[in-house]
Amino acid sequence: MDLSEQQLRAFASIDTDADSRIWTWELLSRLGQSGIQPSDPRVRAALADVVDTGDRLAGLGIQPVQIDLDQFAEIAQHGDGMIGRALTGDLAVSPEEFQEFARGVEAVYADLLPNRDGNVADYIPTLRDADPEKFGIAICTADGQVFTIGDADQGFSVQSTSKPFSYAMALEQLGPTEVHQWVGQEQSGGTFNDYRLSLGEGRRPHNPMINAGAMATLALVDHGKQTSDRFRTVRDTWTKMMGQAPGFDQETYLAEKATGDGNRGLASLMKAADMLKAEPGEDGAARTADFYFQICSLEVDAQRLAAAGATLANGGVAPYSGERVFSRETAGRVLSVMGHSGMYNDSGTFSDQVGLPAKSGVSGNVMMVVPSKRLAVVTFSPRLDGAGNSVRGVEVCKRLANDFGLHPYRGLGADRQLAGGLNTADRRAEVVGAAHHALSGMTRPGTRTTTEATADGSSADRTTTPAAKRNAPTGRQI
Repeated sequence: MDLSEQQLRAFASIDTDADSRIWTWELLSRLGQSGIQPSDPRVRAALADVVDTGDRLAGLGIQPVQIDLDQFAEIAQHGDGMIGRALTGDLAVSPEEFQEFARGVEAVYADLLPNRDGNVADYIPTLRDADPEKFGIAICTADGQVFTIGDADQGFSVQSTSKPFSYAMALEQLGPTEVHQWVGQEQSGGTFNDYRLSLGEGRRPHNPMINAGAMATLALVDHGKQTSDRFRTVRDTWTKMMGQAPGFDQETYLAEKATGDGNRGLASLMKAADMLKAEPGEDGAARTADFYFQICSLEVDAQRLAAAGATLANGGVAPYSGERVFSRETAGRVLSVMGHSGMYNDSGTFSDQVGLPAKSGVSGNVMMVVPSKRLAVVTFSPRLDGAGNSVRGVEVCKRLANDFGLHPYRGLGADRQLAGGLNTADRRAEVVGAAHHALSGMTRPGTRTTTEATADGSSADRTTTPAAKRNAPTGRQI
């Protein structure tokens, strides 16, 4: 295979001893500096097709295997050529910008770790008993560049952050004209579950981001099919976006169902006014609400949810597979509604302070989409404010929007310090960055990789986690 001049230079820069061979761990380290992780399914597939790394690849332990130039070319051009583009910096976010943003996230994480404002949701046991100290942040770009810190792999029920994607599925199946006969596009002026303010004229729910609207849009997805088939459609759509299937929190589902009289009442009101495409039968409204409880109980983590957000940031194309999940029009409509109604009854304040589309869930997750950078940021921290939004999550969004000039309406006409890119928040991040190692790329920017001898006499890599990760929430004040 022929390599571009840039890719040849990339190989030469890794081949420091000029023997025309490089180690797999050196290649993965270089990819990691761009945010492409060893666990990325595209990386795993490329290595599996070219290099026999044995069982260690499955466990993400890197076998000390060398790659020659021909094998390097096969890996670089595997699939859609993402690895080759990563090695030459041709990604949604350049390696330099990505590392700068990662350092900024580390700084924000460290600053907000001591923040213990707010309280966990208490209306069902699984939310009430959640560990309030958990705190994680994940970034995912349109090309699948990933950075995580803290408890980004902690599972949680997606709750209301399922609503944008349920809306997107309904739009894809039926189109906006049909969908908006059943649900509006305006702010409700009330809380997400207020039966007095959730329904507008003719008892049509105001928008898809409140409970009534979410039930109305979900009722349209695969309408007329068995509930099991409809659930499979929703689960498969999430799998396409994230590259991994979501889990299911059975305990949360049962608790939601046991306490869901308010939602069942909303569904009944809509059905009585012929404003709900409910399942047939006298219990159709109740079964519609039950399907909504099931979808809210899908289990994800911050990293996987960030990939779903990146699908919206990329105009409906999933980051890992390159598969189009939603049309550009659908992604745009979803982001528009998230922009004015995604953060419960503080949506207007959030729009003023952050200016970006976002959605939150009462399990403590916040998903913010940055269309201009083609990336999504997801936080997980269970303590909520009075509106039901994660206290730390909202602060993360505010800080990142401010530090990196992401608010689309602030500083209009001002000169950017980085043309078309992130601004120089690294002035502040450098203070925190001095406490971290330089980004080496194995697990996340800031992780150090060393090679140690194994029992069989070969060598293997060991990753050392950054200080911010080692000091993940433990219940003590930092």
